Amino acid sequence: MQRNEKTWLHAVFESPIDAQGALQKLTEYGFDSNDIEVRSSIPLEGLYPPDLHVRSHVPLMAVLGGIVGGICAFMLTSLTSQAYPMETGGMPIVPLPTTGVITFEGIAIGAILTTVATVLYECGLPFFRMKSGPLDHYLAEGQIVIAAFMRADEYSDWTSKAVATKRQGPHQPPHSVTNVKGV
Repeated sequence: MQRNEKTWLHAVFESPIDAQGALQKLTEYGFDSNDIEVRSSIPLEGLYPPDLHVRSHVPLMAVLGGIVGGICAFMLTSLTSQAYPMETGGMPIVPLPTTGVITFEGIAIGAILTTVATVLYECGLPFFRMKSGPLDHYLAEGQIVIAAFMRADEYSDWTSKAVATKRQGPHQPPHSVTNVKGV
């Protein structure tokens, strides 16, 4: 490995306070939030790089899914009543209250399915061919793994309170390790 080549340095922390301290040190050193990854098996409120701006398309996609679902459900009832002409004495085959209920259900299922699909897409799930990371077994124990993309000779004192550290090659993303070298 060349001296100036960047690699992922993974560090395991037992408490959110230690992990937050490591994130603050990385931020002080000028690391971009795209070069830092935080992983945990439990939700950690507020434990993310300070300059990270999370953008989600879930609300927009839920509204669009609801609109498309409502249009499809309305068209289903409308086109079904037109496709099967029956003599009903001038009354519609599918009355408006029934059409409203079916349209509402179409809106709901469209919004729900689009929301689930968007969440899975934004999370990058499902990973069928993903190999586990170098320290993923610590995640099962409730510990926190922080990975930073840095050169081998760069700031490594942010790992001073870490339980374990590993270095990973530069060409793999931090969650798909094929070749792990110790620090």
